[in-house]
Amino acid sequence: MEQIAIIEPTEENRGKSVPKIIRHKPNNCRFPMAGLPWTIIETPKVIISEQSRSLMGANMQLFEFEVKQEASILFRLTKPTTFLFFHLCGEIEYFDNQGEKLTKMRKPTFYLTYGSAVRYKMKLENGHHAILGIALEQLWSFTMEESPSIFDELYNAWLTSSNIPIILPHKKITKEVWNILGRLRMTVIKNMEDHIGILKQISTCLITYYKYIIKDYKNAKRAEETIGENIKLYLHTHYMFDEECRLNIIQRKFKLSEWQLRKISKNILGISIGQYLNNLRLEKSIQLLLETELTVNEITVRIGYTSPTTFSNYFRNKTGYSPTTFRKESK
Repeated sequence: MEQIAIIEPTEENRGKSVPKIIRHKPNNCRFPMAGLPWTIIETPKVIISEQSRSLMGANMQLFEFEVKQEASILFRLTKPTTFLFFHLCGEIEYFDNQGEKLTKMRKPTFYLTYGSAVRYKMKLENGHHAILGIALEQLWSFTMEESPSIFDELYNAWLTSSNIPIILPHKKITKEVWNILGRLRMTVIKNMEDHIGILKQISTCLITYYKYIIKDYKNAKRAEETIGENIKLYLHTHYMFDEECRLNIIQRKFKLSEWQLRKISKNILGISIGQYLNNLRLEKSIQLLLETELTVNEITVRIGYTSPTTFSNYFRNKTGYSPTTFRKESK
């Protein structure tokens, strides 16, 4: 499997940096992969050290940057690829080929990301930076029993060679993940068993990332369900006060954006807030028509409508009867 990410010289460094290959560990490298040579590129602003390892179904590339002065580095992908990506140290900003900022990395994190075969740019602060990218072939699948839609979006982009980059949520590199990375980096491939062992470690990293995302997904889902149930309770106790049931009031009370409220309404209530409120008021109006002697005007006020005409029209639209006729027919 060929190298996927290729560093390209910027105009200011074009022709000035000649790559050299060395066998001993450079002083500036903190995350070496055992048994592999380093390709070194030196420019006036930055020293770039690279190690790469080709596997069946994956390609590992480790880059370490010793930055003397804030620098920008261009790189390109040779084909549309999904990476299991590790930001090991330093502070790096990433930009697409249009100059739009994609993400910024400050702390050790890992995530899945998809990129098309174009040029990208990294902006690095002074100091040491290290990244490890594991390019995956499409035989790696993310289809699992309970999968958030973000995985489907990435996988579909990968299958269709989309031009739109996708970055899934960043997750902290925990002690568990550092241990897996240690085994990945320090395994020297002497035979097929070692090769398969590294592939198993990559698979473990993927499963671990998936596990972290699912945990977030389930927590968010539980939180959404709780908020949805609280909104239901709120509507059941405030449906008679039209002002208290306005969407902007509900958004403010539950600290939700318009999009979040709409999403929770759809997922938990099954319908919009307005539809749920109207159904609730209809149910209460039927109860009052059958169980009390209140007039239609009084019922209108009791259930939160400001106009008897509006209430009567809605009631007729839903039941086929006016409130008065419904009461007579029911009795």
